[in-house]
Amino acid sequence: MRTLGAAGLLALAAASAWAQDTTSVDIAPGATWTDVAYPKVFYTGREGLVAGGYVAVISPLSFSDFDRPESYRASLSASGEVSTRGSRDLVLEARLPHFAPGWRFALTVNAKRRAHENYFGIGNASVFDQANETAAQPDFYRARITRYLARGEVQRHLAGHVRLLAGLHAERWRLDTLAGVTQLARDRTAGLDPAISRAVGDVSGRVGLVFDARDNEAAPRRGGLVEVIVGRADSRVAGDVTYTRAVMSASGYVPLGQRLVIAGRFLGQRMWGTPPLGTYFTVDTSDRPFTGLGGGESHRGLPENRLLGPDKLLVNLDARYDVFAVPTLARVTLVGFLDAGRVFMAEQFTLTTQALKVGGGAGTVMQFGRAGILGLTLGTGPDGVVAQALTRWTY
Repeated sequence: MRTLGAAGLLALAAASAWAQDTTSVDIAPGATWTDVAYPKVFYTGREGLVAGGYVAVISPLSFSDFDRPESYRASLSASGEVSTRGSRDLVLEARLPHFAPGWRFALTVNAKRRAHENYFGIGNASVFDQANETAAQPDFYRARITRYLARGEVQRHLAGHVRLLAGLHAERWRLDTLAGVTQLARDRTAGLDPAISRAVGDVSGRVGLVFDARDNEAAPRRGGLVEVIVGRADSRVAGDVTYTRAVMSASGYVPLGQRLVIAGRFLGQRMWGTPPLGTYFTVDTSDRPFTGLGGGESHRGLPENRLLGPDKLLVNLDARYDVFAVPTLARVTLVGFLDAGRVFMAEQFTLTTQALKVGGGAGTVMQFGRAGILGLTLGTGPDGVVAQALTRWTY
């Protein structure tokens, strides 16, 4: 998910339409696989023109399993993109949610360079003043971040809707200043974090419990999802940093009639030890981690990574109304949302309504097949109007 111009959304829509051209291939005896390929072309004010592509081989659910919540049995994919402003991204991924009964596996290898990543400072009191972005210093709220990571996860069904989770995360990241006067350069001069402009090895393991009663993982309409995940990095074992990360989240979906769904999410994350700045960009989940607070995956009324801090509090509320729906084939949904969140830096994490950044808005989300999601939201919050393009539901 990212902030896009209207031209970018149209380009993504064209790419999704092309993605419907699939061909059956034989990879494993007794398994049906289809291949999917489409280009990616879009424009953002931060990255300029971005071009790339996505290719995958997917094993769909069998006829007897077609009503299961997973989108497919297994997927092996490669995705890459480059921008005219120096960013590049390559992701190799294997996701097997129902390939072996009772087990789920996921493995991701990613090399990413964001040449103009958003950076607004650290803590809940950080300020986004557009007057600082002048012709002389256009990248005042930008930084360069480079990440190389490998992430693996195994989940085992225990009973009912409960699964046990275990995983490893190995990453090397570097957060650098850009030329000229920037917020990150000011924070480096002030000595706010010694990890700025230094390569950091970040290796952690995690365990957790997942209660998943959603009727559909890609676009849930009823049920709920509760996750409790604890991760630990220890420089005496591997990497350069030591910290503990604990995340608790709960999402629920209640249908009101055939077309309307009320959805909500609560998430809290705490960190202990000495986590450096680069770890603040991550919010852990059992599916895919997302970054910071702000953006289409967390707070749609704020720019991406608007709030950075070790501890995070987030609440979302949606009203989702289907204006067109053919189950498992196509769906067009209008969504109205209210998002509220904050981070904690020097102060202790508490369940509070004080200093929450509140935003709201509306948008449209389209679903293609069981897993294809494409949407656009327009939200307003403390920093003004923000447009976000979505390639999956926020939660």
